[in-house]
Amino acid sequence: MSDKSSVRWVFVLEQDYVYNLSRYLPNNWNEGCAFLDSKGNRRLEIHPNGDARVLADYAWDGCTPKFFLFDIVIGTPDGIPNKITKKPKAYYASLLHDVLYQFLDAGLPLSRKKADQVFLNIMTRDQFAPRKIYYAVVRILGGMVRHITRWKRSYAGKRVPL
Repeated sequence: MSDKSSVRWVFVLEQDYVYNLSRYLPNNWNEGCAFLDSKGNRRLEIHPNGDARVLADYAWDGCTPKFFLFDIVIGTPDGIPNKITKKPKAYYASLLHDVLYQFLDAGLPLSRKKADQVFLNIMTRDQFAPRKIYYAVVRILGGMVRHITRWKRSYAGKRVPL
């Protein structure tokens, strides 16, 4: 039975978020592209200068795995609030990691390894203490977990020109 007072995801992005991926993109990257989810909604743009823009209303569960039991979220912690952003310290790292993994099979110009490096670098920037443990887990289990949990996200998506 579904609870009408609950949301499906832990986080929903309130405004666009931009992170420059140029150091992870191919050396000859000079194009722009957008990624649409399975319903045709634009979720991610990668601009010629390397800026990745995750569009407002993107939803995700933070660091996974997580599940809900009697209105309690059980699973991988996202960290204490960052002093500057007031968001959990792994908030932006998990956001980028989730959206990049979502579009790995849709022509994303990054490998899974590069997406994992983005995850580590944002956690480092945001001073998330257990970042090396989280990074090790996504390197070891990320591919397997991604294939197991694809049903929740409906990962089918496509790449289109900007």
